[in-house]
Amino acid sequence: MEKFYVTTAIDYVNASPHIGHAYEKIAADILARFHRIRGKDVFFLTGVDEHGSKVEKSAIAAGKSPQEFCDEMAGKFQDAWEKLNVRYDRFIRTTEDEHKKVVQEMFRRLQEKGDIYKSSYAGNYCEGCEDFLRERDLDENGNCPNHKKPPRTVSEENYFFRLSKYKEDIRKWMEEDPSRVLPEGRRKEVLNQLDDPEVTDFSVSRSRSSLKWGIPVPGDEDQVIYVWIDALTNYFTGGGGFEGGGYWPASLHLVGKDIIKFHCLYWP
Repeated sequence: MEKFYVTTAIDYVNASPHIGHAYEKIAADILARFHRIRGKDVFFLTGVDEHGSKVEKSAIAAGKSPQEFCDEMAGKFQDAWEKLNVRYDRFIRTTEDEHKKVVQEMFRRLQEKGDIYKSSYAGNYCEGCEDFLRERDLDENGNCPNHKKPPRTVSEENYFFRLSKYKEDIRKWMEEDPSRVLPEGRRKEVLNQLDDPEVTDFSVSRSRSSLKWGIPVPGDEDQVIYVWIDALTNYFTGGGGFEGGGYWPASLHLVGKDIIKFHCLYWP
């Protein structure tokens, strides 16, 4: 039987589910139901992203431990999808032991291949975007255009992924089949980003002194694995992980336009 593996982006648990979250889940549910009707072996994955400074700060504000806060918020997301009759096959949480093991193994394998290295970096960091912003990305008031807040200057030693090594491979992959990123306007957006020399190697860890709530880097307890490996790897974990025999690779990632860069460049 032909398999169809559809995923949604996993949602941050720093705030309650809203209509934007629901829109994406309902759209994915429609696709999953359609392919089930066509007789395919469908697996629909959704879930929540539970690590990071935003979650840690929200937990402190609520007077709870990060894990207690995540447990409560994950329940709210599951309740919301149940009320909307969204029929997913698995609800993944990035605090699950299974996922933590897959993430650490992913980090180890990338390191062994020479795709991860340690270096120092300084830049304008937007906590809302969980990304570094260039000066030209800021609005006229020096704020992040999406979150309307000024980024903070961050300078620390982190591990980096060698995106520069794969940019041409990603370009070739996207150009040989235009349907790999839809709609076409978004595919062109990603191709334009590949032309930008400033879109290059990116940080995949944070110092434990600045971020405590996360998965430790294997062999370096002073560093925590960042969202670009932790969260994005959920699709691999949910699809079967390193043991195989599941649904990986995904047939379709359904994501919002604001996170195209991370899915099409960091996780193509």
